[in-house]
Amino acid sequence: MSSLASIFNNLSSAQEAHKKQLMGVLNDYLPPMAIERCAELIMHYHLHLHIEVARKGRYGDYAPHSGHGNRISINYNLSPFEFLLTFIHELAHHTTYVKYGNLPEPHGAQWKAEFSLNMKPFLSVDLFPYDLKAAIQKHMVNPKFSHAADIALLKVLKKYDAKKQHQIHVNELENGYLFTIPSHPHVWMKKIKNLRTYALCEDAKTKAQYKVHLMAQVQAYQAPE
Repeated sequence: MSSLASIFNNLSSAQEAHKKQLMGVLNDYLPPMAIERCAELIMHYHLHLHIEVARKGRYGDYAPHSGHGNRISINYNLSPFEFLLTFIHELAHHTTYVKYGNLPEPHGAQWKAEFSLNMKPFLSVDLFPYDLKAAIQKHMVNPKFSHAADIALLKVLKKYDAKKQHQIHVNELENGYLFTIPSHPHVWMKKIKNLRTYALCEDAKTKAQYKVHLMAQVQAYQAPE
């Protein structure tokens, strides 16, 4: 099995100790093959990595802090593959900022190019299962503002997330099913049809229509009568 090349030629004893400390923290969040490379990327770019509580609507974020390092935050509850994908997504914001400052659009052409460039080393080795690697490669052709907008990729990521393997998601329900989601456990919704990223649904009581993300977790469901 091929491995990722080191970014550094040699390190001082203090740097080696810092790298070892970083790897110890990252061991709980990343695939084993990615740990050393990500620790070196954090050191190389002088990043401040913050592991955050789960946040609705985001997996991570990036904020430049001139003179005080650069802050990347990532939700603690992501699977190892999803954590890695999010880390490289946010790293791409930093490398875009280093090259272009604040001029580019947040998820514009420059960021897309940087995302692909930073992801390339991880795709050049046997780090991902075959189907997940193929899904990521397809995603990288034109990466979206969030991989939550890529339903095909989310479906494959779910296979390798032990916490989600036994969950039911909205995209798996047939049209006409009633269901609730954890954020609104007392509101029963009827699934009408799948759209590209969301499902068109209606409130079973008020008949108001709205969209629910296809990969939203279903808490309870009932087959149509």
